[in-house]
Amino acid sequence: MYGSWSSAQVHAELRNILSVREAGNRAFRSGDYALSTKKYGEANYDILWLKGLRYANVIPADDWSIVEAITEMQYTTQSNGAASFLKYDAFSEVDDDGNEVCRFRKALNCTLVADEGLRDHPTLWKPSEDAKRKLLYRRAQAYEGLEGYDRAWEAIQGAHHLSPERDEAICGLAMKIWKVREYGKDGAEAGFVPMEPDFFFKPYRNEAYDRLRRCRLCEA
Repeated sequence: MYGSWSSAQVHAELRNILSVREAGNRAFRSGDYALSTKKYGEANYDILWLKGLRYANVIPADDWSIVEAITEMQYTTQSNGAASFLKYDAFSEVDDDGNEVCRFRKALNCTLVADEGLRDHPTLWKPSEDAKRKLLYRRAQAYEGLEGYDRAWEAIQGAHHLSPERDEAICGLAMKIWKVREYGKDGAEAGFVPMEPDFFFKPYRNEAYDRLRRCRLCEA
């Protein structure tokens, strides 16, 4: 149906996808999250289409520069798509069964597909630690929105460990997630919070946690 593509044709298509993603980046920076979400979606669709052509042996299967380019493009574009869904408050969609799909679910799916792309193409290309940190932070935001606080905690821990220095956004989200896990959703606003930010990035069951628990039991 498609014939056989040369490496040059594939890279030309990747440049076209990059231009669509850049249009999404411009829309995101300007605050037009409806448009940025649409453009990232178009770019992601085209990336999956290219992957399908590779599996169908339409494009060279032994050209690893193509595999790496597709992997990098998919990871970055899915991560950008997650960020866009998280900002798109007015997003509304209904699935084939008539169920409403929230923006947090869509954002989470973007982060998971990004990781799947790495497993599909185990090449020398790997995302930078900064790119992985952003993806994990967005995954934590998505899980928090879906009230999956244990998974959110796991993701925010991972984001912190990839931070070269203290990140206020990561610390702030970690505090919110920790309070809900500790006090429940209803009691999180009034719950005690340790003053030391690093507390949030120690193992959840650790000496500091146990000391805090014992103090609270003594006060009860």
